[in-house]
Amino acid sequence: MALPDHSQGPGCDSSAMGIYRASPTELMLYGNGTTSQLRSVITQLGRKKAFVVTGRSLYEKTPIIKSVEKQLGDMHGGTYYKIGQHAPIQLIREATAMMSESGCDILVSVGGGSPIDSAKAIAHNIHKETGKWVPSIAVPTTLSVAETTQNAGFTTDEGHKIAVSDPEQVPKAVIYDGENATYTPMNLWLSTGMRALDHAVELMYHPLASEIPTKRLCLEAIKDLFTYLPQSKADPSNAEIRTKLFLACYASLFPFLFSGGVGLSHSIGHAIGASYAIPHGITSCLSLAPVVRLKANNPDEARQIARIIPYIGKQGTGDDSKDAQVVADAIANLVEELDLKTTLTAYNVPTGEKEEDAIASRALHGNKDHKDFTNFPE
Repeated sequence: MALPDHSQGPGCDSSAMGIYRASPTELMLYGNGTTSQLRSVITQLGRKKAFVVTGRSLYEKTPIIKSVEKQLGDMHGGTYYKIGQHAPIQLIREATAMMSESGCDILVSVGGGSPIDSAKAIAHNIHKETGKWVPSIAVPTTLSVAETTQNAGFTTDEGHKIAVSDPEQVPKAVIYDGENATYTPMNLWLSTGMRALDHAVELMYHPLASEIPTKRLCLEAIKDLFTYLPQSKADPSNAEIRTKLFLACYASLFPFLFSGGVGLSHSIGHAIGASYAIPHGITSCLSLAPVVRLKANNPDEARQIARIIPYIGKQGTGDDSKDAQVVADAIANLVEELDLKTTLTAYNVPTGEKEEDAIASRALHGNKDHKDFTNFPE
């Protein structure tokens, strides 16, 4: 049965009409030390043997993966630890083959967006081969919030970002353990927090985002991100603050299921991230504030952005466009406060009209409703 289209048209009050589609996530655990419950989670999901997907740095430079393998005990059926930034397709193929041969019936992704997306892509590949979906459990160590979505992004051999999407790819369980996150380098931790802020802000003007619960959760997430990101920078070893940030980031994107792009800032991030090896969190530091300035010129989008004002401790003017500009300024100031301010040239992105046109084309391909973007730092 087809659901009615309640997307928000011009002038529509988003609080008066909308659709909320529940996430397939069955369980979310949070709190310091909750990784110790991994075996119990696997049992609750009706599975017996786990294949761990992670990155080389976590595997070689932290005790996290060895601890996870120890927690799994006889439920551990293998580990693939070569996943790199932006999930290169060749590594996903290699991991898929290992998983298929392991006899495991569940994936456990540990790390940031790349391992979590890779587990989804592995499940997608196995489904293509066998017609059966392998469920996954996500144990994040960054604030990318890949664990809340049905989308899996990976990079082709040519450097292009490709996405596959299906509700079955959403991890069936998520474990937010602040103790794991204390091993995450501060620059990566904070920049992925900015990525989560990007989610929350862009969902405020997303045409399909419902008021309840999505936008209300996003507003609370924005408040907490502005509060706890600076606190985490000041107190890096505080696992409790890291757990609070996990929950803020969970609220920034869960429970909004979608198959298209989040918004223009994200589309720009995908366009420059994979092509120039810029981490996703850093792309949000580059793109979010300028995109919000652009959106301030659209009355309907500016009205939604202006709602953020009281959640970041700012005084509103009553003029939506001006208030949206205040939000953009606050985002830019937060980037500076977290020592994340950078430029495209710092990442060796070529300048010039031809290159800018190519970036714009890739971004707009993933966000067809947007026609222009300007004033990005070079």
